[in-house]
Amino acid sequence: KRADYYKTCSSQKEILMELNLTLPQGNFILKNSAEKEDFVIAAAGGRKPELSWFKKAACGRKIYCADRGIEICFDAGFKPELLCGDADSAALAYLQKAKDEKIKALLFNPAKDDTDLQLLLNNLPLKSNLLITGIWGGRFDHLYSNVFSLCSYKKRTNTAVIMTDEQELMVLLAAGESLEFTAGADFQALSLIPLENSCVSLSGTRWSLKKAELLTSYPYAVSNEITSEVVKMSCHSGFAGFYLKIAGKELL
Repeated sequence: KRADYYKTCSSQKEILMELNLTLPQGNFILKNSAEKEDFVIAAAGGRKPELSWFKKAACGRKIYCADRGIEICFDAGFKPELLCGDADSAALAYLQKAKDEKIKALLFNPAKDDTDLQLLLNNLPLKSNLLITGIWGGRFDHLYSNVFSLCSYKKRTNTAVIMTDEQELMVLLAAGESLEFTAGADFQALSLIPLENSCVSLSGTRWSLKKAELLTSYPYAVSNEITSEVVKMSCHSGFAGFYLKIAGKELL
């Protein structure tokens, strides 16, 4: 089921929204500070997701593309709301198709400061919950910039952010937020990534955590295993990523 309903739930500090989201990898219930219940899709210029996965994940959602992300969007038969970037990595045929179909485009000089993803994030509709693909793979400097640009977007907009394709997935959680995950696939690893020094709890795994400190200088909570039908994670303080690696998928 899509993220087609929501309800509010109370915590000691604030009112959180409960988002129900199903992806090909499984179902998430996110208790989040978001103000909207639905997600948009963003397609960036990193590793292309599998076409069948993208069609399922993007079906019925508005799609926004950063440069080469236009390729998977058109390949899947979708028409994006916006193309944003410097047009230096998308194939010319896709750029021409975007022009012919009168896709709204914000194109910049390649000699710019911001990355294509940063330009796109600055031009998304206000406070959009975000499923973003085309993030993984390739160079570490690109991935590093992508992750922390998305952290900044989440903090600035109080939205839900999930980085995902058919191989890898990471949900960003701020202080006070939590999730429940019911797997719909087999996973090679589950890891908790401290993007700031954080305090977290985790259950439904081989190694559980209860208000454990995770430090950016000593990120040890990696390669855990799912052992229960439902996995639960809470971020009590700081800022952390809930990362999943699909079994049987070789990273490219």
